[in-house]
Amino acid sequence: MAPRIDDAAAGPSRPAIGRFSFNMLSQSVLLGVSFALLALIAASSVWLAQKSTADAGWVSHSLNVKNELSLLQWSIRRAESGERGYMLTADPAYLTVYQESADALLPRVETLRGLVADNPEQLARLATVAKLVETKHAELEQIKTLQESGKASDALALIRQPEGFALMRDFTARIAEMRAAESDLLEKRVRQTADTNRWLLATSVIGAFTIVVLAGISLWLIRRSTRRLRQAQAELANTNAHLEEKVEERTADLQEANAELQRFAYIVSHDLRSPLVNIMGFTGELDAIRKDWLELENTRRGGQPMDTRLEETFSDFDEALGFIKSSIAKMDRLIRSILDLSRAGRRDFKPEKLDLNVVLSAIRDAVAHQAQEADATIEVGALPTIESDRIAVDQIFSNLLDNAVKYLARDRKGEISVKAGERGNFVLIRVIDNGRGIDAADQDRVFDLFRRAGSQDRPGDGIGLAHVRALVRRLGGSIRLESEPDKGSTFTVILPKRWRQP
Repeated sequence: MAPRIDDAAAGPSRPAIGRFSFNMLSQSVLLGVSFALLALIAASSVWLAQKSTADAGWVSHSLNVKNELSLLQWSIRRAESGERGYMLTADPAYLTVYQESADALLPRVETLRGLVADNPEQLARLATVAKLVETKHAELEQIKTLQESGKASDALALIRQPEGFALMRDFTARIAEMRAAESDLLEKRVRQTADTNRWLLATSVIGAFTIVVLAGISLWLIRRSTRRLRQAQAELANTNAHLEEKVEERTADLQEANAELQRFAYIVSHDLRSPLVNIMGFTGELDAIRKDWLELENTRRGGQPMDTRLEETFSDFDEALGFIKSSIAKMDRLIRSILDLSRAGRRDFKPEKLDLNVVLSAIRDAVAHQAQEADATIEVGALPTIESDRIAVDQIFSNLLDNAVKYLARDRKGEISVKAGERGNFVLIRVIDNGRGIDAADQDRVFDLFRRAGSQDRPGDGIGLAHVRALVRRLGGSIRLESEPDKGSTFTVILPKRWRQP
């Protein structure tokens, strides 16, 4: 009778095994679909993040052009003022001011030529501006020569000629045309950057929605697995008590698999504060399910070797899963950085009277612990009072002081100082350190988004100085860097004494 019992028991067990296999097949299909969706979302997000970075670069490019136009106009007016001051007072200090500004005119024209090389219309306008600058430079040099040779009356007569006034009017008009054209470009590029960021956000939202849908499907599979498991237990119990041990083993395996699926469903259902975090959590759950599936396959095969094609499938799956995790982690950092910049760019500034001595002293105290650990001292000199946005100013100098402490040289005691000066309606605040310094080739790129220079042995995403420059420009100022490797760096922040909302 025993053979008949075994044969009878074997018959009803096959539907249970079949349903189990079908359930596992359904879960494998879910894994495949999930992987394809996640790969598509990850690839789209990475592409959009790169496009947003490129768009932000063009926005920065237009801002650089406008800044250089303003500096060229400022230099030519400063040269005139210095020359006339020298004629009136014979003070050599005015001659120095003139010479510095006059010497900067032609280099600034060349800088502009390099910046607008991608724009034929702006290049044509710049050619006219360059001729006017050369003519004005020659006129200024002639006036200086007459003054130095004792022919003050001839120099004064040359200044009074109407051609000089006409030249300056023409120069100012041409500069205004270039600035207006660049402003139009800037507006278009800002809109394009905003559109890209909206698409990036939409991709993240779609990712979150996809996770919710997959979580619902997972829960449905869990319920179906549990229901069919109970049916299989009833069939096996009624057919043959001899199979109870196998049923218990398979029940335990299925319960473990169900528990893993439940944990997965809980994570993707409740941890939705950040879509990208959910996507990363989901890939972790996929890895756990793969391991459980492999264990169940080994149990089902009864020790038989795995099919070569199945092994290759698992290997490809592992490689792809690792790529998704690293890509999402990078994408998460990029998106958060871009969104932080976007939020900062949209915040309304509110000017108020700021005692920079108080502001910088508070920032110094905040980084005092890091400075002490780095064996460094921070000295804050006498600073002026300005009218500006408190939060923006605090963020600017917090970043600069934090960087100064972070990138100190390890072979000498750190010395950091903050000094100030005034130039007309502007104040100049210098943050000086004796740290590792920055190579000349990298001094421009450190202000670009996600670009870092030198040894990458300190944590960071390349966002701090880009944020600083954006804030400084919104406050109507500019920032310069002077640095020499192994000797230190000086960041000079130029801000208006009184800033008003434009």
